[in-house]
Amino acid sequence: MSYLRKSLNNYDINLDITVDEVMEKKYAYTPIEKYEKLKEKNPNIELLRKAFDLDV
Repeated sequence: MSYLRKSLNNYDINLDITVDEVMEKKYAYTPIEKYEKLKEKNPNIELLRKAFDLDV
């Protein structure tokens, strides 16, 4: 802060930082979880599975 204040010649400058810690990333580990994640991205994958009679 002192470097910014000196270089900008503005001694009233302040930084306000807010961190959002709620964001989480969910990973898919099992084949069923991976399939559900793919189905969320592309619902047509269910039609493909049914058309070729595939198992998960």
